[in-house]
Amino acid sequence: MENLSNRTVFNTILLQLSTILVFLEMSLAENIPANFVFGDSLVDVGNNNYIASLSKANYVPNGIDFGNPTGRYTNGRTIVDIIGQELGLKDFTPPYLAPTTAGDKVLHGVNYASGGGGILNYTGKIFGGRINLDAQMDNFANTRQDIITRIGGPSATKLLENALFSVTIGSNDFINNYLTPVLSKLEQKLVTPESFVGALISRFRIQLTVNFWHVWYVEYDQRKLSFFFFRLSM
Repeated sequence: MENLSNRTVFNTILLQLSTILVFLEMSLAENIPANFVFGDSLVDVGNNNYIASLSKANYVPNGIDFGNPTGRYTNGRTIVDIIGQELGLKDFTPPYLAPTTAGDKVLHGVNYASGGGGILNYTGKIFGGRINLDAQMDNFANTRQDIITRIGGPSATKLLENALFSVTIGSNDFINNYLTPVLSKLEQKLVTPESFVGALISRFRIQLTVNFWHVWYVEYDQRKLSFFFFRLSM
């Protein structure tokens, strides 16, 4: 089990580094109008400040580079903050739950990530409140409708077609679910690591190719839709 945990951490880091390189390679030459972020504590910029959760980062030393805690699980910028700046976005992508994330702000992107969140809905239950990927997709559906209402369907289509979408998620499904000490002993006996990983991948595939399609699709052709999913699933 320890070997599985070590491999999981290593593979997660490798996947994230690979994803960053893909995003930069595919996006530096493009005009990116907006950045939509989904994920867990690695990219949460403050959504957990607004929910009842044991997973929070609203205390020092988090945020010391900003002068005060922001809800980011780091001393300063997250990797999606850095990518957004490198792509020329003027401001950091704001957290979905912040009261100030409204109006024209949503036209430049929204961050839906939540510390403790995972692909599976029962992941992170030890923290109480958290926003898992299904709920993050529901929140994006609300934003999408707001964008259509503000600028109309054709303009919304163009904006979403050229926007950057990223998903950084999955580590909590192991650390705070299948590999949770004591609480997951029974599940580990009943479900093999291979079976758990297979179920996790299947659920993630459904989220990207079925659920996300319904909330994201406006008028895109198949080529553009496939390109979008390629970005998310690398």
